[in-house]
Amino acid sequence: MTELRHGTPADAGMLPERVDRVRDLAAGWVKEEYTPAMCVLVARRGVIVLHEAFGVLTPDDDAPPLQRDSIFPVSSVTKTITATLVMQLVEDGRIGLNRPVVEYVPELSGEGKDQILLHHLLTHTSGLREEEVLAFPLLRDGTAPDLPPCPATQHPVVHQTLHAYHEAPLSRRPGELMEYCTYGYLLLAEVVRRVSGRALDDLARERVFAPLGMTDSWLVVPESVRSRIVRRRPDAPWAAPEIWGWQGLNSREAEETPWADRGLYSTARDLAVLTQTFLNGGTYGSARILSRPSVDAMTRNQIPGTRFEFVDKSGPAAMGYGWFVEHEGAKWLPFGSLQSLRAANHMGAGGSVVWFDPTHELVGVYLEVLLRQTEQREPLWNFPLFQNAVTASVAD
Repeated sequence: MTELRHGTPADAGMLPERVDRVRDLAAGWVKEEYTPAMCVLVARRGVIVLHEAFGVLTPDDDAPPLQRDSIFPVSSVTKTITATLVMQLVEDGRIGLNRPVVEYVPELSGEGKDQILLHHLLTHTSGLREEEVLAFPLLRDGTAPDLPPCPATQHPVVHQTLHAYHEAPLSRRPGELMEYCTYGYLLLAEVVRRVSGRALDDLARERVFAPLGMTDSWLVVPESVRSRIVRRRPDAPWAAPEIWGWQGLNSREAEETPWADRGLYSTARDLAVLTQTFLNGGTYGSARILSRPSVDAMTRNQIPGTRFEFVDKSGPAAMGYGWFVEHEGAKWLPFGSLQSLRAANHMGAGGSVVWFDPTHELVGVYLEVLLRQTEQREPLWNFPLFQNAVTASVAD
């Protein structure tokens, strides 16, 4: 099975001059101060043709240069890990995607909540609207729900957050519309924790990171590697707390909290291994973390005919389990335009994207320190240009 190795563009069936252009684009964006730091990796057929770091590690005057093994907080890319853990339990026969979530988390209460399936949480079709869920704790007139004791396998902050949201009302019937909702992935992780009896960070290490050799990936970052973490200036998007429950990417609290929706810290190489594993059908080297049927289910459109609403956009939706997938007409996310209809992507707040394209046999990782976004928190970045240039580098 394909493993990543360094080689030339010719080894990978890519055009050398176009790969050079991709490198020059990334270097130029840093030089032009579009971003202070960027690390990118591109591989085809397992051959790494580009793995470069540009810029500086921190905003300090004496900041060291960014390295290829610098660690980025990749925010919502974490959801691909959580979805993987869910699918592993499906394969083990321990949970069912068409089962109501309340079977596993009976504290989830309110009209219509008994109709939410795990499938709905994975595809963001639960009927829970992100803005309303996030605002719900602030509508309690300063009161907080009575918390049961925090289990030994749960982090206290995550425990408190889950219970603060459990009574948030639905905005519509489950399955009716796709509306991106990070709380759904906290619920999925709670199902995983309760059924497995394991803490999320321990389970991710045991069943994903260790088998794949992802030695630079954590949901709880150890003190020993903090000096390698990318920092951003205080006014950069997502650097500081912006909304209820968001700790800020520069905070030690975020590094210590195993958020299932946004808690992953990783390197470009480790993320490339993860995406190559999906391109391989669930295996990497001698390790198999998922069956091919599970990978197929995660990377095909699970909500055909459904529409999405996101900020000020709407249109045909396309979502797998933990991955955004390409679909005719579903061009609403800030990705490139040259991907095949078999490609899968996931982005993370602050400037992170991973993707793989089975048709073109590509995997890619794009990590930057985002400096600009719209009032609706959509990124203003050059990733679509980067992804198009990468895909256009394919020679055969």
